[in-house]
Amino acid sequence: MINPKYLIYHDLIGIHGYAKPILRGSMKSFSDIGIIINETRNMLITEKDNKIRKYIKKDYIFRLKLPNYKDGIDNYYLEVHGNKIVGLPVNRLRSLKKKRWFKR
Repeated sequence: MINPKYLIYHDLIGIHGYAKPILRGSMKSFSDIGIIINETRNMLITEKDNKIRKYIKKDYIFRLKLPNYKDGIDNYYLEVHGNKIVGLPVNRLRSLKKKRWFKR
Protein backbone atom coordinates (compact mmCIF):
# COMPACT_ATOMS: atom_id res chain seq x y z
CA MET A 1 0.00 0.00 0.00
CA ILE A 2 1.48 3.33 -1.10
CA ASN A 3 0.57 6.52 0.68
CA PRO A 4 -0.27 9.20 -1.93
CA LYS A 5 1.77 11.73 0.03
CA TYR A 6 4.96 9.76 -0.68
CA LEU A 7 4.19 8.43 -4.17
CA ILE A 8 6.70 10.69 -5.91
CA TYR A 9 9.47 9.13 -3.80
CA HIS A 10 8.59 5.52 -4.73
CA ASP A 11 9.49 3.35 -7.66
CA LEU A 12 6.61 3.60 -10.15
CA ILE A 13 7.07 0.23 -11.88
CA GLY A 14 3.87 -1.81 -11.95
CA ILE A 15 1.48 1.13 -11.54
CA HIS A 16 -1.21 1.74 -14.16
CA GLY A 17 -1.05 5.24 -15.59
CA TYR A 18 -2.67 7.86 -17.74
CA ALA A 19 -0.92 10.84 -19.37
CA LYS A 20 -1.78 14.26 -20.73
CA PRO A 21 0.72 16.50 -22.56
CA ILE A 22 1.52 19.78 -20.86
CA LEU A 23 1.26 21.77 -24.10
CA ARG A 24 -2.01 23.71 -24.26
CA GLY A 25 -2.77 22.99 -27.91
CA SER A 26 -2.68 19.25 -27.32
CA MET A 27 -5.27 16.86 -25.96
CA LYS A 28 -7.46 18.11 -23.14
CA SER A 29 -8.07 14.73 -21.50
CA PHE A 30 -5.89 11.97 -20.13
CA SER A 31 -5.09 9.00 -22.36
CA ASP A 32 -4.45 5.48 -21.11
CA ILE A 33 -0.73 4.67 -21.32
CA GLY A 34 -0.87 1.23 -19.72
CA ILE A 35 1.35 -0.22 -17.01
CA ILE A 36 4.74 1.29 -16.24
CA ILE A 37 7.35 -1.40 -16.89
CA ASN A 38 10.55 0.62 -16.50
CA GLU A 39 11.65 4.01 -15.29
CA THR A 40 14.78 5.95 -16.18
CA ARG A 41 15.95 9.37 -15.10
CA ASN A 42 13.91 11.26 -17.70
CA MET A 43 11.48 8.69 -19.12
CA LEU A 44 8.67 6.34 -18.20
CA ILE A 45 8.48 3.21 -20.33
CA THR A 46 5.02 1.67 -20.51
CA GLU A 47 3.34 -1.34 -22.06
CA LYS A 48 -0.21 -1.48 -23.37
CA ASP A 49 -1.57 -4.16 -25.71
CA ASN A 50 1.96 -5.61 -26.14
CA LYS A 51 3.22 -2.25 -27.43
CA ILE A 52 6.00 -0.46 -25.60
CA ARG A 53 6.00 3.34 -25.50
CA LYS A 54 8.30 5.91 -23.95
CA TYR A 55 7.13 9.13 -22.31
CA ILE A 56 9.41 12.02 -21.35
CA LYS A 57 8.53 12.88 -17.76
CA LYS A 58 8.85 16.66 -17.99
CA ASP A 59 6.48 16.89 -21.00
CA TYR A 60 3.46 15.20 -19.37
CA ILE A 61 1.10 15.29 -16.44
CA PHE A 62 0.55 11.76 -15.18
CA ARG A 63 -2.50 10.32 -13.46
CA LEU A 64 -1.48 7.21 -11.55
CA LYS A 65 -3.91 4.59 -10.27
CA LEU A 66 -3.06 3.55 -6.72
CA PRO A 67 -3.96 -0.06 -5.97
CA ASN A 68 -5.60 -0.88 -2.63
CA TYR A 69 -5.15 2.56 -1.11
CA LYS A 70 -8.27 2.32 1.06
CA ASP A 71 -10.65 -0.57 1.58
CA GLY A 72 -13.82 1.22 0.46
CA ILE A 73 -12.34 2.89 -2.61
CA ASP A 74 -11.88 0.78 -5.75
CA ASN A 75 -10.08 3.33 -7.91
CA TYR A 76 -7.93 6.04 -6.38
CA TYR A 77 -6.05 8.29 -8.79
CA LEU A 78 -3.29 10.77 -8.10
CA GLU A 79 -2.14 13.42 -10.58
CA VAL A 80 1.57 14.16 -10.66
CA HIS A 81 3.30 16.80 -12.74
CA GLY A 82 6.18 15.17 -14.61
CA ASN A 83 8.74 17.64 -13.24
CA LYS A 84 8.13 16.25 -9.74
CA ILE A 85 9.27 12.75 -10.69
CA VAL A 86 12.29 13.60 -12.88
CA GLY A 87 15.34 11.78 -11.59
CA LEU A 88 16.42 8.28 -10.72
CA PRO A 89 14.01 6.38 -8.45
CA VAL A 90 16.90 5.46 -6.15
CA ASN A 91 17.82 9.10 -5.63
CA ARG A 92 14.20 10.07 -4.95
CA LEU A 93 14.04 7.42 -2.24
CA ARG A 94 17.30 8.67 -0.72
CA SER A 95 15.95 12.22 -0.57
CA LEU A 96 12.87 10.97 1.30
CA LYS A 97 15.06 9.23 3.87
CA LYS A 98 17.11 12.41 4.34
CA LYS A 99 13.98 14.51 4.83
CA ARG A 100 12.66 12.12 7.46
CA TRP A 101 16.06 11.98 9.18
CA PHE A 102 16.31 15.78 9.45
CA LYS A 103 12.82 16.03 10.99
CA ARG A 104 13.94 14.09 14.07
